[in-house]
Amino acid sequence: MKNSTYHHINLKNELIEKGIDLVNKYGVEQLSLRKVAQVCNVSHSAPYSHFKNKDELISAMQKYITDQFAEKLLNTVSLYSNQSNFLLEFGKTYILFFLENPQYFSFLFTQNSISIDLDINSFTEENYKPFLMYKEQLLKQLASLNISDEKKQNYIISLFAYIHGITSLATMENVKHTFDWSKKLDDLICLFSIEG
Repeated sequence: MKNSTYHHINLKNELIEKGIDLVNKYGVEQLSLRKVAQVCNVSHSAPYSHFKNKDELISAMQKYITDQFAEKLLNTVSLYSNQSNFLLEFGKTYILFFLENPQYFSFLFTQNSISIDLDINSFTEENYKPFLMYKEQLLKQLASLNISDEKKQNYIISLFAYIHGITSLATMENVKHTFDWSKKLDDLICLFSIEG
């Protein structure tokens, strides 16, 4: 009885988490509701009480990760948005989220469903929410500097590429290092400072 209660309460999230693991191991083409049910030790019909089909499961997986990620970033925005170390803290939050959940990084950024518009004036809802948060906050930081929109655009692209690139390296299993990434981030992120 205890087992069925556990599954009843947590099954949707468990299906999502196991689905992410399966995609990372075998690719999205190999994902099916049947396979996720098997890994979760539930009947083949159980996932259908939460998802109509594989596409709906994949959308839920992306939303599940994005919601957690955005919540962490929003917390950093609320704590540091008016402080000089904001970009450092925002970058650390970005990287540490995926260091703690490397399977999320691989899943999110190997799918074609995330839209990242680098244009300085694009704030549409289609733009990936965490990237949009980053861009809005960076533009606030740059507002006091007397620089052109083109230079602001360059900051948006280069800083994002830098943080995203560090995250990619930090989450790759085949990248070797002897240091602790979490202790290295301050030094790495501070290499990029905003100057007029």
